[in-house]
Amino acid sequence: MYYLMKAALFFSRLIALYSFLIWIRIFISWVVPYPRPGSFTYYLGRIVDPYLNMFRSDKARIGVLDFSPIIAIGILAVFQSILQVFGTFGTLTFGYILAVIIQAIWSYGISIFLWIAIISLIISTIASFSSNPMMYSMSNNMSVMPWLKEMVRKSFGARIVREWVVNAITLIITLLMYFVGKNIFMLLSNIALRIPF
Repeated sequence: MYYLMKAALFFSRLIALYSFLIWIRIFISWVVPYPRPGSFTYYLGRIVDPYLNMFRSDKARIGVLDFSPIIAIGILAVFQSILQVFGTFGTLTFGYILAVIIQAIWSYGISIFLWIAIISLIISTIASFSSNPMMYSMSNNMSVMPWLKEMVRKSFGARIVREWVVNAITLIITLLMYFVGKNIFMLLSNIALRIPF
């Protein structure tokens, strides 16, 4: 059992290092999207891209944003947490595994999506005060949750409502969704941790 625990800790640290390399690759790809052969970024891509490519899909893309690296890192985080706990305590329960998965869904999925929506709504709200048509058009193209904005707009019926009001109400609803979602996922995680087996 001692050697299994040591192996679990070793693989947990290896996964943490690999996740760190993925983050570096993501940030460098914003600056150097097409690395030249023989460069550091080229070899870094050769190490992490095969794993990242398993998650690349149109379903993981919302507008210009690609969420596939976040999904890939979230899955690694789940395995790292499980191995870390087993390596430290020598035991693992179904409840703990379920709690880690619930936390990962929130941390690496829903919360990131909601934060991007919040930021895009703040930009849209600021842009709605601008008379610059290019800024207004750009802010509308950034919208992550157009369905929610449309729902807010329809709730006013035939009344003409200013765009900044629709954006502000949508922003408030999104912030509420974030805080309610955070508490729900925390509650679900705590319930999962109480599962005795």
